[in-house]
Amino acid sequence: MMSLKWLIYLFLVPLASSLYFHMWETDVKCFVEEVPDETMISGKYKVEVYEDKTEQFVIKDGIGMHVDIKDPENKIILSKYYQNEGQFVFTTHLPGEHKICLSPNSTRWFSGGSRLRVHLSIDVGEHANDYKQIQAKGEAK
Repeated sequence: MMSLKWLIYLFLVPLASSLYFHMWETDVKCFVEEVPDETMISGKYKVEVYEDKTEQFVIKDGIGMHVDIKDPENKIILSKYYQNEGQFVFTTHLPGEHKICLSPNSTRWFSGGSRLRVHLSIDVGEHANDYKQIQAKGEAK
């Protein structure tokens, strides 16, 4: 009976992963998502910069994020610069491992720059759609 409860729980859990990680302004962090073809993937992120004075991470203008996404054949699906908080969405056209890479749009290549905290959430499949937002725009009835 206990295994049936776990099985039901697994089906009710959305296909989403959310985390935060630290990186320097000159770093590149990549994540791999194994997904079928014709699947929508949505990612949301927020970048915070560490302030030595307050010893806290804060949101600052001027530091954004470059997002590169490659398909299983290593072809670029998306390559775009975003602000310090943003969202990217794409649909897969091939099944397999898709590589999502994030890098700050910093100009500090030699000093290492500031320490950053990046909050990242990736939704796969129907969970990638924000139905409240779609309905607000009048695209869904």
